[in-house]
Amino acid sequence: MKRTKKILAVLAFSGFVLTLMAPILAAQTKFKSPDDVKTTLKLLVQVSNDFKRQITNKNFARVPHEFMEYTEAADGLRGALKDEPADFKAKVETRLKAAVAEYQKISDMSGKATDPAPLMAEHAKAVTAMNSVFDLFPADFRPDPNLPPPGRGGAKKN
Repeated sequence: MKRTKKILAVLAFSGFVLTLMAPILAAQTKFKSPDDVKTTLKLLVQVSNDFKRQITNKNFARVPHEFMEYTEAADGLRGALKDEPADFKAKVETRLKAAVAEYQKISDMSGKATDPAPLMAEHAKAVTAMNSVFDLFPADFRPDPNLPPPGRGGAKKN
């Protein structure tokens, strides 16, 4: 009898928690412009990968251009979220600003760089900051950072 009551209590509590969480989860997965959100998240990853490629190739002069593209992609995400709830946009904005600041640091360092190692260390921090932005989105919106961008050996769409 005690066991049955415990099971019922656990089930009731679980149902209660799920009921409370349902609107939160629904708000995060139903975007007004889901394709735009997915595209801009993908662009952030692609530009981040371009940063890494330029650093690896010691093409330090190109890094500020990549930063400009990263800020454009960040602005694109802001635009894609313009009709979303204010509290969600605020969370994204806080993390997005941190990510942009990390990529700015790499851009600033690149002007005096001769060794890719410090830039790669900063890039790892920037990727962590960018991933914290992605954590706010459903898994099916998050781009795979290992996939090459379309047109660069990536899978062709039919």
